[in-house]
Amino acid sequence: MDLEDQTKSRMIYQQEARVLEGQKREIEQLINKDPYVVVLVDGDGSKFLDGLLQDPVSGAAKAAQRLKQEIKDYLKDTPLGAVDLPILVRVFANLNDLARSLRLSNIIESADDMRTFAEQFTNSRAEFDFINVGRGKENADSKMRKMFKHFLKNFQCKKIFFAGCHDNGYLHELREHVGDPDAKERIVLLETTPAEPGFVTLGFSMIRLDTVFRSEPLGNERKYTYPNRPLPSQSVHSSVLLEKSTVDGGSRGPPEPSRIHQSPASLLTMTPSEGTGSPSPTLSAALLAASSVQPSTPTASVSTSGNGGISIKYPSSYAAAGSASGHQNITIQAAKTKNPKTIEYNKYHQRLDPPIKNPGFNNNPSQATYKAKADRVKPTAFCNHHYLAGKCKWGDECDRDHSTKLTPGEVAIHRYKARTSVCPAGPACDDYSCSLSHHCLHDPQCNRGDCKFKNTRYGDLHLSKEDLVAATRWTEGISFPTTL
Repeated sequence: MDLEDQTKSRMIYQQEARVLEGQKREIEQLINKDPYVVVLVDGDGSKFLDGLLQDPVSGAAKAAQRLKQEIKDYLKDTPLGAVDLPILVRVFANLNDLARSLRLSNIIESADDMRTFAEQFTNSRAEFDFINVGRGKENADSKMRKMFKHFLKNFQCKKIFFAGCHDNGYLHELREHVGDPDAKERIVLLETTPAEPGFVTLGFSMIRLDTVFRSEPLGNERKYTYPNRPLPSQSVHSSVLLEKSTVDGGSRGPPEPSRIHQSPASLLTMTPSEGTGSPSPTLSAALLAASSVQPSTPTASVSTSGNGGISIKYPSSYAAAGSASGHQNITIQAAKTKNPKTIEYNKYHQRLDPPIKNPGFNNNPSQATYKAKADRVKPTAFCNHHYLAGKCKWGDECDRDHSTKLTPGEVAIHRYKARTSVCPAGPACDDYSCSLSHHCLHDPQCNRGDCKFKNTRYGDLHLSKEDLVAATRWTEGISFPTTL
């Protein structure tokens, strides 16, 4: 009897094992059905080779072909090499600003060249798209993040090549997947211009495609560097399909300091609700602060009043301090709304700076204290972003001074001092928090023969009275300009 039961049990187990094995095969078939890889490119920072951009029609086709071949060559050394996988490419960029930067660097002759390149790149292959996201740095960033999350969730996507190592803003999304074996297998960082140190420490594979993308920033860009940072890993994949000619070589002339495109974060200020019956943010903060206190005596009750303030009903021991009804009316001042930052350009699309007065270096008593504080922090200097813009994106990692306390008078001196410097981004700068100058601050009446604004990489940055007339105004948070 026991032998018969064991035989039946074994048959049942074998049948269940066959069913499970079949289900496993079905799941594997679903997972491996229609596999593909994707290349995500932040086109604002990862730029194609100069030679490809300068011949927008055939250059776009070459760029697409080289990019596809580079990815196929990389996959040959992986388990995916035996399968001819579709390669999807998505390039996200603000075409207008990208074209302007390339034009100022003498890479292309007109903005039409960039638009033609984008169109031809998109039309070169059905699975390739060069997408114009419009004005605003966050547009390309947002697309990159959304698409990265989308493809990472899709198990049919076997590899994600991520070209955004120039921008520290992507580190947060990538750090979430450090330690995940599946993500480590699927995510490949694509380095164009030198990667920020934080990307190197993530542990993901990193490759370069030097036959497709520039390896150096544009001359009109500036990149912040920091001492004592780990050097980028030397174990990167770099395949060369063709011998790079001088035309394809990238930059014209020696590389110059680069600049990561940096847009200030929008400053959103909440205002009190009107006609909704809900307390204003200021009132909410007051109530929150009151609720966090743990008094030893009975707490007061709070209610809104009809005169624009609030009423606080105190316990009987405090009744004498209030009116006969036991209430006191307290008026809460509404939070002030900060005006959004703006940038004005003349008809030639040259940025116009607001006038600034010399704070009087000789007679201003703050000059001596400012100089003493500046001497104390040498060889470093005061951070313009921290003291003038109110926020530095680098925080504790910034190599400029944040710790010294400056008086309003000293800040005014530092602001004027900053305005005597030429902005590395030049007259096309679109950084709302930029505290440097984009033309001579003495325009239109500069009489200094040795003025530093006379011979810049952008030419003579002196503007006439006519040039100082604003034609357009861009407002932070708004995607289209106002014509003046």
